[in-house]
Amino acid sequence: MFGKLLSHPILHGIITTAIVIGVLLCVFPDVIAPLSWVVNYAVQLMLLYLLAGIVFLFAKQPRLTFSFFGGCVLLCFYLKYSVNINGVEGIRQQKAQERQNESPSPQPQVADLTIAHLNLTNVSSRSEVTSVVEAIDADVFFFHEVTPNWEQLLRDSFLNSHPYNHTMLDIGLYGMSVLSKHKLQNIDTLYFNEIPNLKGQIEANEIPFNFISVHTRPALDEFSKKRLREHLNLVEKKVALAEGPMLVVGEFNAVSWSDQIRAFLDNAGLIESRTGFMPTSVAGRVSIWDLPLDHIFYSGEFVCTSFLNIEGRQGQHLGILGTYHFIKHRHHAKKTAQ
Repeated sequence: MFGKLLSHPILHGIITTAIVIGVLLCVFPDVIAPLSWVVNYAVQLMLLYLLAGIVFLFAKQPRLTFSFFGGCVLLCFYLKYSVNINGVEGIRQQKAQERQNESPSPQPQVADLTIAHLNLTNVSSRSEVTSVVEAIDADVFFFHEVTPNWEQLLRDSFLNSHPYNHTMLDIGLYGMSVLSKHKLQNIDTLYFNEIPNLKGQIEANEIPFNFISVHTRPALDEFSKKRLREHLNLVEKKVALAEGPMLVVGEFNAVSWSDQIRAFLDNAGLIESRTGFMPTSVAGRVSIWDLPLDHIFYSGEFVCTSFLNIEGRQGQHLGILGTYHFIKHRHHAKKTAQ
């Protein structure tokens, strides 16, 4: 009886239509604005289609199997070509390699930076922050949603390990702190509609690295999407004005494959640190439910050698951790110093 129901052409049509609608909502999220949030769950939807296809394969329902596998394949291509097939990435990496090969200097300066981003709202206790920071021991920590109580804790607990720090407090959710093992300089705050962003430089091995710490509001409707694009446009301008390597870190409240993030990366000439849709955590676990809303973007002078999620004691998402390799030849370093 159940097999006959599954074989009914009307049911096939309804299910296939639902699959196509799911794919279209991910590929063209702005067509139906109230449902544009579906694009955030494109990975989960792709895995659901894959699982359903396997189920109907064993149930000997070839049409439904084909429909679900077809939807899975379409979302695979969409995600693949939305996240990492970025012409900017290939060009910048090629140019960086060309500069490296053409340089007459036989002795390069090598700098590796480990960058961590943590959202304190997701932390269950103060001791959890201490244990996470000590376990990761990154060169630079970017903390978001920092309150006055958190500021005092961060400053007192990590003064010895990260002596350079700067905090920008905000009465809302936009307080930020930077803790660094390396010297911080040229720190400034830039605002978008009263939302603060931090920018400055980290000097490691006598090489200044630019950074911008960003926290945007969620894009839930057409108005908020426009606001997000305008916020990212401001960051793009600051990236264009900066000289030297650039890291842009923070809470973007948009997934890697969203139109807003893709346009931002293309316009700013930056690269996404994530190379997959479900990065492993520092503890070695993989979660299919975490949405990639926090990011570390970097310029072509860097190579990202590692990228991991940071989890709390209860398995909740706390932030992200990336390691970045940079080679700068000595005659270039002297120019920077001058």
